[in-house]
Amino acid sequence: MLRWAEVHLDRLLLNYRTVKELCRKQVYAVVKANAYGHGSREVSTFLEENTDVYGFAVATYEEGACLREAGVKRPILVMSSTLEEGRGFLKEYELTPVVYDFGELSLAKELKVPFHLKVDTGMGRLGFLEGEWEELLSRLKNLPVVGVMTHFSSADEDREFTLRQLEKFESFVSRLKREFPGLEVHAENSAAALYRFNNLLTHCRVGLALYGVPPEEGYPELSQVMEVKAKVLTVKELPPNYPVSYSKTYRTRERERVAVISFGYADGYPRELSNRGKVLINGKMCPVRGRVCMDMTVVSVEGLSVKKGDVATLYGEGITFKSVSGKLGKIPYELMCSISPRVERVYFGLQKCNAESSAGAV
Repeated sequence: MLRWAEVHLDRLLLNYRTVKELCRKQVYAVVKANAYGHGSREVSTFLEENTDVYGFAVATYEEGACLREAGVKRPILVMSSTLEEGRGFLKEYELTPVVYDFGELSLAKELKVPFHLKVDTGMGRLGFLEGEWEELLSRLKNLPVVGVMTHFSSADEDREFTLRQLEKFESFVSRLKREFPGLEVHAENSAAALYRFNNLLTHCRVGLALYGVPPEEGYPELSQVMEVKAKVLTVKELPPNYPVSYSKTYRTRERERVAVISFGYADGYPRELSNRGKVLINGKMCPVRGRVCMDMTVVSVEGLSVKKGDVATLYGEGITFKSVSGKLGKIPYELMCSISPRVERVYFGLQKCNAESSAGAV
């Protein structure tokens, strides 16, 4: 392999335990977008076999069907698709849709499938607006509502606004539960788990923290689950004033030894890291020289012992998704989801976790 991503399932397990202790509720593991690039089939089957995870949250019916075909048996919540698209999936794969407008509500009534309601308390995206709640409540009689949710827009930034969202949500849920006792009630994401909402909410939906990225300062310690690596294709010594990569954005000042890494923006290494990024080779940080290319990146290895075939770490071992995204004005989700399918995922820690499980540690 020239390029690969190491997914450490033992770290995923530790992060799950940390999150479960923090929120103290049933956990929906968010595994949409291929589990944020980590591999939804592998992550979901691992969590189902090794933890008490309640269920999984995906974005589309195709994602849910993929999990069922992988053997996942626990509840799967489809959060952002349409029931029209789900007709061929819902019953065959036992998926639970989220209903967020009156058109979807009419289809849910027609299809006679259990569903979760979504209300908009300040996200401005999917969900019934507050002015629609009265009509919504009047149209729910005899429908199989099994859950209700909202989405916090700024839990990592604005506590006051999040608490106002929760207050709105609570007012709706209190009325809904008169007709539907025993509902699943959820709103918490990774950041909101710090708030410890324990009275109203029965479940939390956690994604980012599971994969080892703390959403804000003061979060319990987590371990980054994915490390991204690539091999050195060649090492060469360039003469002074020699241009490197496209558009000649970097020239050597003196003779400089460089290595060509088999990883580029088509693999998920942002082009914005041109002349800004660093990779780790043999324990040393090596700065990116010139433009990041589609399939390759050039780095300086001046004064270092580096040879063809050595391994460069692009993420991992001190280079975190959070730190790199902060440098670029991005968010960690974007970097994780950008790791290309052609970057093979290699899974570590499964045997260790199975041994712990058989010893009663999980």
